[in-house]
Amino acid sequence: MTLPCQRHLFEIPRDVCYLNSAYMGPMPRPVRDAGAAGLLRKAMPWQIHAEDFFEPAEALRRLIGELLAASPERIALVPNAANAIAAVAKNVPVRSGRQIVVLAEQFPSNMYSWLALTGRGARIKVVEAPAGAQRGRRWNERLLAAIGPDTDAVAIEAAHWTDGTLFDLASVGRRCREVGAWFVVDATQTIGIEPIDIGAVQPDALVAHPYKSLLASYGLGFAYFSDRLAEGSPLEESWLMRRGSEDFSRLVDYQEAYAPGMRRYDSSTRVNLALVGMLSAALQLFREWQPPRVRAYCLEVSRRLIACAQRAGYEAPEDGEHAAHIFGIRPPKGTDLQALRRALQDGHVHVSVRGDALRVSPHVYNDQLDIDRFADAIGRPAIGS
Repeated sequence: MTLPCQRHLFEIPRDVCYLNSAYMGPMPRPVRDAGAAGLLRKAMPWQIHAEDFFEPAEALRRLIGELLAASPERIALVPNAANAIAAVAKNVPVRSGRQIVVLAEQFPSNMYSWLALTGRGARIKVVEAPAGAQRGRRWNERLLAAIGPDTDAVAIEAAHWTDGTLFDLASVGRRCREVGAWFVVDATQTIGIEPIDIGAVQPDALVAHPYKSLLASYGLGFAYFSDRLAEGSPLEESWLMRRGSEDFSRLVDYQEAYAPGMRRYDSSTRVNLALVGMLSAALQLFREWQPPRVRAYCLEVSRRLIACAQRAGYEAPEDGEHAAHIFGIRPPKGTDLQALRRALQDGHVHVSVRGDALRVSPHVYNDQLDIDRFADAIGRPAIGS
């Protein structure tokens, strides 16, 4: 059954055409209401009990495991993608002169921790994007070719944040295993929409900050960690992450052992009932909508938007090369991209400029009226003159 448009769940005025979920996903009303309920609990702390430090986080961990088809014991609750990647980088045994393979212009959260490892002798190998037709296929080929016996780690995005180019995670994961390299994936832009087969990809870490595609809040994300990190060293030494911390009467019986699973990497933010409630509500919505139906809805909207762009003379990606809900279009030569973005925004059509592309990112709240407004806006000759 096809997913119907969900605009009724969002605070998006009819005169606003919001095609910018890759910048920040608008919060659905059930997610907003869950946050408000969590804040109300904090206003009455005498109603917050010891179990509230643990049980909501564990229920959330189970929902994340369900989304990823992974054991909840593999899930850590983290404040953001950068934190999780920093924790991984802390534990990767990088050797001097060895390579860390990254994508050109990938998001900084998945770069700075790796750049810091150059101080230990690591070398950063950047895989540049090709120009022209079949960009996605050829970029994937370049990526696989860059991974070799001298590679210690590969850190990439599931889809490039500037234009939605998809990467073949299963093939990259297989190549990493062949050479013994660590494989780290930032799925912030695609989580909940593009499927992730953990069994096929076998990443050492897959991290996501779900305030974009998953329509949750900023400040609480999650990560899947493999066995390679089971005995690793976390960034934060919180009392919450130690074994037996549920017994508040014995907190000063200091414990060397961490809580089981990947809880050693949890953030203390997991006790923020507003953030936990909002992420839980978002995951419940996606469970109800069903991610394959969300993906199909977004893909159909994207196809119509791309057709509009092509008719207006824009260069657009080919089918299958971009995420269902993110794509980059490149306007005719000589177009001032920032002026184009401002003109669109003046018409209440919201997109982003990333690199040399106009990044368009629809979601379940966009409909035919939005498509028509986008077509009208990019077709104005004055914008590209």
